[in-house]
Amino acid sequence: MILTTPLFRAVKELWPGAQLTLITLDHSALIAEHHPSVDSVIAVPFGILQLPTLARRLHRKSFDLFIDPKDHRSSTSRIVAEFLRAQYRVGCRANGGRETFDATFEPPDRPRHYVDRMLRPLELLHPEKNFARRPSLGLPTESLRVADGQMLPGEHGAITINISAGSTSRHWGLEHWEELIAEVSKKYSVAVMSSPEDRHHADDICSTSRQARPVTTNTILDAAAIVAGSRAVVSPDTSIVHIASAFNRPIVGLYPPNPENLATFGPLSDRQRVLMPAPEQELSTIPLKDVLEGVRSVMGEKK
Repeated sequence: MILTTPLFRAVKELWPGAQLTLITLDHSALIAEHHPSVDSVIAVPFGILQLPTLARRLHRKSFDLFIDPKDHRSSTSRIVAEFLRAQYRVGCRANGGRETFDATFEPPDRPRHYVDRMLRPLELLHPEKNFARRPSLGLPTESLRVADGQMLPGEHGAITINISAGSTSRHWGLEHWEELIAEVSKKYSVAVMSSPEDRHHADDICSTSRQARPVTTNTILDAAAIVAGSRAVVSPDTSIVHIASAFNRPIVGLYPPNPENLATFGPLSDRQRVLMPAPEQELSTIPLKDVLEGVRSVMGEKK
């Protein structure tokens, strides 16, 4: 959802007076609900059993233009396009030809950044236009308060370090994070971000440093507010990288050795350093000194 936000902004750029309605799954709705370009949200639970209910809801609405940016085969895309009343429909050819869409684009034939894939429908409609690629997020007041109540400003500002990643292929190792935070906190205050499952690890790591503090984020926008208040971010390949891109925060990203994944989900901040292990190696083999050098580099520090 974060990497789809450039599409929202571009729609309003093309049609400033348009009312933009977003159809999304429940778990992504919060981002859309607070995005400045989105006027209304239709949030639906996950699962094919929800499609008939969704179809009935959509059939009661009428739109001038329907855009489906998904560029892979999707039963949901086809059903929504067929039931929704719209004067003009744009979607991927994999989800239906002229009987479903008025204009179609092809699935990508090479790795493209996810942002560019989401902007593909507008490139089809307006090939002469170039659209801004950086994601954008709206922050509710309550999330800003969450950040203000937890951030340690420090003499040189705060750096957010995210120690969690869902997939084991993106785990750097707790001992590495502990050593990194100990070094970084010698100069900067550190906001240690983690999943609820890893919170006790964050607490343990921060217990030995007065400059490091574990932060609690109940929503993705709470996490975004922490990142927005930071000078830089260090994170495995997770949504935190894309949140940093949204606020153009310098980012050190730890990525698995998969060039196609990097081409699709690489950071978009102006200052960035991507670190990957050697092919077929674990993320944990990335040396601490390389990550520290990455932090110094994106912060503009000399060796």
